Amino acid sequence: MERKITSVKTIVGKLIIEEGNPVEINEALFEARRVFNEVLIKLLNGVKVREKEVRSFLLRNTKQRVIAKAKETFKSFNELRKRGQAEKLRIHENKPLPLKMNFREGYNLWSGEDGGIRFRISLAPGKHVKGRLLFSREHEEIVKEALEKELYKITMAELVKRGGEYYLHIVVTKETHLPAVRYAAGIDINEDNVAVTVYDLETKKAVDTFIVDYSIIKFLRHYWFTIRKRIQKHGGKRKKLAFTSRERRQIKHPLHIISKRIAYHLSRYPGIIVFMEELTDIRNGSNKGKRMNRRLHSWSFYKLQQFLKYKLEWMGAPVEFVPPKETSHRCPLCGVSGTRHKKMFKCPNGHIGHADRNASVNILIRGCVVHLHVPRSAFRAMKLPNFRMWRLRRDESGAWGIVNMPLPAGVEPYTAAQRQEAAKLAPAGGSPKLQLGVVHALMIKTASGTSVRGGSGLLASKGNPYLYV
Repeated sequence: MERKITSVKTIVGKLIIEEGNPVEINEALFEARRVFNEVLIKLLNGVKVREKEVRSFLLRNTKQRVIAKAKETFKSFNELRKRGQAEKLRIHENKPLPLKMNFREGYNLWSGEDGGIRFRISLAPGKHVKGRLLFSREHEEIVKEALEKELYKITMAELVKRGGEYYLHIVVTKETHLPAVRYAAGIDINEDNVAVTVYDLETKKAVDTFIVDYSIIKFLRHYWFTIRKRIQKHGGKRKKLAFTSRERRQIKHPLHIISKRIAYHLSRYPGIIVFMEELTDIRNGSNKGKRMNRRLHSWSFYKLQQFLKYKLEWMGAPVEFVPPKETSHRCPLCGVSGTRHKKMFKCPNGHIGHADRNASVNILIRGCVVHLHVPRSAFRAMKLPNFRMWRLRRDESGAWGIVNMPLPAGVEPYTAAQRQEAAKLAPAGGSPKLQLGVVHALMIKTASGTSVRGGSGLLASKGNPYLYV
């Protein structure tokens, strides 16, 4: 039986309005908020909501989307309230609500004579705006192929206002026919790194294993926590701390880089299936102490898992989840429980290794047993190769990258540091033997050891007088 997978990708385009009044877009977004609040308040009061009773100047299909979103929000709130995780639902009044629209009903796209992508958004009967969309090169190619070919399918879109500009978040789906499974990969996501192991099911050998260290993200979290704590100590209120969105951006962007590079690397193995841990309830349960609770709640494991999942599925690699119990404390070779001290794992039978790499192997084996029905005994004689360590860093130009991780095929070094390092590795008159990611971040030591501010916004302190820039 032929297997298929439907992957989803969100394409972001900036609106350049050429016809129509942008004020009408703002009015439509606030109208969507009004309808959303009206439906939500009725549901909270126990009133049954009928679509005909909700009056709005929006298109009927757009209004249906807003009502459906309000009902979904109410359902999620009820589930959290039953588990004791929510007591009150906050209702925004003066905040525009992103407007969801159906393709060829609320909005339409086509290729213009200049080769660009044109749009038409219907806000209400007789009211619409027209113009062109600005995409990144990758996103523009996907939209053009979706309009000209049947490889991709454009579905709904969301109209968003951000920083005084308007953006269209277009959802594109792709159906991929999966080949027979040849490789299996286990991914272990930790607070400071991601460990990956790839196994060949035909030759029964581990063919690749590496760890991507992103402890700098942990440092960023601690940095913003310290700033927030100091401001609150001097009377600042949490809701007035405007830099929280900056913190989210500084965390989200590196996670996108990590997930994209790992997905590109794993896409080299045809017929691969990827296994990850199901970590949904890791924050629930008993109280683990103030410091550990803060670390768990600032750990962006779910975001990184979702980034990896949609990127891998877009490249044709299905993703499955397995139970996380004892993946870091059980030996993958003999199956007995061992001891772990920081990053070192020791087995009673003499096996010693990196605890996180050990966990990725256990996830790989557990996924093969549960989803592929491979017997556990098939992995007893598996030999694990030496793992490679790649680190997430920021170079002197401010660009993020992964140290020594090969760039995807066709990608040239784009920073001065990359070009300089690639030139060192290049033979005389030839191309470089190895293309690097971003080289080690430049570190500046302060002479006095006092806190200073750098170009990246990170601070050096007395305890850590080094600054990544």
